Amino acid sequence: MLTLEMLEKMLLAAAVELEEKSKMLCELDSVAGDGDHGVTIARMAESMKNKVEAHDSANIKDLLDDLSMAFMNSNGGSAGPLWGTVFGGLADAAPEDAKEVSLEELHAMLAQAKENFEDISKAKIGDKTMVDALYPALDAGMAAEGDAKAVFAAMGKAAAEGAEKTADMVARFGRAKNVGERSLGTKDPGATSISILLTAMAGAI
Repeated sequence: MLTLEMLEKMLLAAAVELEEKSKMLCELDSVAGDGDHGVTIARMAESMKNKVEAHDSANIKDLLDDLSMAFMNSNGGSAGPLWGTVFGGLADAAPEDAKEVSLEELHAMLAQAKENFEDISKAKIGDKTMVDALYPALDAGMAAEGDAKAVFAAMGKAAAEGAEKTADMVARFGRAKNVGERSLGTKDPGATSISILLTAMAGAI
């Protein structure tokens, strides 16, 4: 079972971790991008922190919806719309007015998040994008049994492993593909930020 209180605690922990590692994310992004991924992520983390601390979301669905909109409206880069799509998918499948969700409901939320993301992105595993961390994490979460702690532990582990693997990949998607072999040896910033998010959330339960 995942409660609203647990989710808020996890998101606050993730916001702190993302802000602390924003400089590192900028450094990763400077290899094949504009070098501003960490700036965007820090801005989104601040939005997440403010939204959670305001306690104006009455239930899990509302909180996820509010975060989705906040990410969508964040300025800079593609991370906002992409994260917004993931959180929007979670919200779409969350039960109405619920302050807690069961394991079965959480699995359905993760499945909807993946479906929504697949609808807007053609990126595949191996393209060196956030998908290399996101899809394995969502799949691991959907397969995990037990409680919310087990689900997020599986997701955090899968995301971290997926992000690490991107260091051995050559970018094949988005602007990063233009640098070719130069991207080899450096982790993808988008996959890394997803890994930070989910690892921090898992550690907060």
